[in-house]
Amino acid sequence: MLSRIGRARPQVRTARPAATPVALSALAAVMTAAAVTAAALTAAPAIAAPHGGSPSPWPSASPSPGASPSHPGSPSPSASGSPSPSTSGSPSTGAPGEGFLDLTPRGGESRAVRLAPGGALVGNWAPVPDGTFTGFVRLPSGVLRALGPLGPHAQALNDQGDAVGCTAGGTGLYWHDGTLTYLVRPGLSSCLYAINDAGQIAGASAAPGGGEKAFVWKDGVYTDLETAPGQASTPIAINERGQVLARVFGDRTSIPVRAVVWTDGSPTDLGTLGGAQTIPAALGTDGAVVGISEVPGGGSHPFRWAHGRMTDLLAGTGVDDRNAQAAGLDTAGDVVGTVSSRPALWRNGELTYLADAGEATAINEAGQVTGVVREGPDGRPTVFRWTDGDLARLPNPADASYCYAVGIDRTGTVVGNVAVGPVGHAVVWPSA
Repeated sequence: MLSRIGRARPQVRTARPAATPVALSALAAVMTAAAVTAAALTAAPAIAAPHGGSPSPWPSASPSPGASPSHPGSPSPSASGSPSPSTSGSPSTGAPGEGFLDLTPRGGESRAVRLAPGGALVGNWAPVPDGTFTGFVRLPSGVLRALGPLGPHAQALNDQGDAVGCTAGGTGLYWHDGTLTYLVRPGLSSCLYAINDAGQIAGASAAPGGGEKAFVWKDGVYTDLETAPGQASTPIAINERGQVLARVFGDRTSIPVRAVVWTDGSPTDLGTLGGAQTIPAALGTDGAVVGISEVPGGGSHPFRWAHGRMTDLLAGTGVDDRNAQAAGLDTAGDVVGTVSSRPALWRNGELTYLADAGEATAINEAGQVTGVVREGPDGRPTVFRWTDGDLARLPNPADASYCYAVGIDRTGTVVGNVAVGPVGHAVVWPSA
C-alpha cells in the first residue's frame, strides 16, 4: 500500500514586472486570491497516492485571430480545491510483474502531461472519474509532489521538477521548490508554456481584445519577444540556450501561421516549403526545429530546420503524404513522426518505417523512439519502445482501448496515457 500525500501548507507569492507600478485595486485582488487559495489548501483533504486519452500535442494549424490565451476548464486561484504541496513518504511501486506503473488513484483517473528529458513527469489526477483534477510532479526517484493551486493547469516542467501553467483567468503560475508564484502583469492575461533548467520561462500575455505576445521571464524580469505589427505569438518551447520557438499568427486579422525562433531576443522566421504556412512541433537543444510546412498545391510535408535551412523530409523518398507529421528530434539529427499512417524515423537522411501502422511521437538523445503501433482488425493501439531496430510492445492495463505515448526519457523510460473504458490512466513503463 502506498503512502498518502500530506498537506503541508505551501508558500504563495506574487511576482510583478520590475519597475512597473501596480494599481492598488489589482494588487488587492491578487492578495485576496492568494489568501483564499491558502485557506482552501489548508482545508483540502489529502489525495491518496496512486496505486500502481491524451490528445496529440500537435498544434492547431488555425489559431483564432485576436484570441487571448486560452485555458479551458481551469478555475481561478481563489476557486482552487487542490491539496497542498508535499512529498510522498515513499516512491510509487506499481503492481509487481505487470511491467508498468499506473499512476491512477484507486477509483479515480489520471493523465500524463509532459515528460522532461531527465525523467521528471507532470500530470493530473482525480479521486473519482470526472472529478476535480489536481496536479502532481513525479520525480525520477518515484517521489510524488502535489502542485497545490497549479492543479490541473500545468503546461510543462524541467528536469528539476519545476512546473509552469496558468489559471482560467489568465494568471501565470510557477511552481518552484515548494513555492507557488503568481506571475501578474497588470492589465494583461498571461500563460506560461515552457521552462528550461536555468529557470527561464516562455509565456505569452494578451491585452483585452488583442492577440497574445510571447515573452521570457527570469528572476522577476519580463522580456517581451518582438514581432511585426499585427502579429501575435504563442511559444511552444524554450531550450537550454534560451532560444524560444513560437507560432506567429495574426493579431486581429487572419494571416498564415509561421514558425519563429528567437535567439538572444532576435527573431528568425523559419520560412516554408513553398506554401504559406509553417507549423512548428519541437525545438532541439541545439536549436534545430521540426514540424510541418505547406507545400505548393496544398497540404504539407514534415520538415527539419537547422542552421538557417529548412529540409523537406519527404524529398527524395518517393513518398508524397500531405498529412505526414514530424513530432520530435534529437541532437544527432534524427527525427520521428508519422508517414502514411506509419511510425517513421529519419536517420542519416533515410526514412525508415518502424511498424506497419501507428505513429512515432518522441525520441530521446540515445536514439530510442516511442509511439503507438496499431494492429488487428480493429487497429487496437499499443505503446512501443524502439531501440536500434528492436521494437518492444509495452504492456497495457487490462481492457485498454486507447493509448498515446507522451515521451521517453534519457534512460528509456516511457510515459503515456491509456484509456480503460471512459477512464484515463497515466502510465509509466520503466526502462528495461
